[in-house]
Amino acid sequence: MRIIYRLAFIFLMPAALSGCSAAADAFFKAGDSLFQPGATETASMRTYSVSEFIKPYSENPVKANKALLGKWVKVKGVVTDISKVSGVAESYSFIVSLKDESKNNVIMFQFGSHNTADVEQLRIGSSATIVGQVHNSNNAMLPVLQNPSVVK
Repeated sequence: MRIIYRLAFIFLMPAALSGCSAAADAFFKAGDSLFQPGATETASMRTYSVSEFIKPYSENPVKANKALLGKWVKVKGVVTDISKVSGVAESYSFIVSLKDESKNNVIMFQFGSHNTADVEQLRIGSSATIVGQVHNSNNAMLPVLQNPSVVK
């Protein structure tokens, strides 16, 4: 009898969790629309180059984190990498790296799986402008920008 329960668990659990990812995507999309800056606010934001955004962190990361933590920023650069990162229960996210056209400074954006359409429109080697929220850099020199969206 125990074997039947174990087999049922093995086969039914992935099916149950697969519905969770669809619900999670819907939840995060709704959250994005509530908290991300709107089109008008995004259009009026200053656009930083990757070097301009990184400069305060290279001068004093503690001061830069204090000034920028939680803020929304718009950064323009060249896409150098797009990676899919596995999560828990079949969830995943994407890490998109931007660099300056003339320098090798790189900043990373973490897109949730619900933003697959934004990530699919990017191309390595092409220019992109992305809005993201500055999150705690922990022990890293630079923060990862989260909750991003590609500016069209």
